[in-house]
Amino acid sequence: MYYKNDNVIEEFYKNLLDKESPDRIHIPRSDVFYVRAAIYANTGVQYTLDHVERAMLVEGHLEASDCFEPKRIREELGF
Repeated sequence: MYYKNDNVIEEFYKNLLDKESPDRIHIPRSDVFYVRAAIYANTGVQYTLDHVERAMLVEGHLEASDCFEPKRIREELGF
């Protein structure tokens, strides 16, 4: 399973068409999309889905099983 980028829909369909090496795509919970949209609406800052998902995990709003690589430290995020 991997988290390639924020283009979840595009990556999902591209993955379906890739018959040689289909990979699993991590699709965040809908809460992550809603929180990211709310942050953007209130601040104008567009965080990555991974950043928002990780922050929600750290704050206790998501379970580790809901997240992509929950134990991996994100050096770029500082947590």
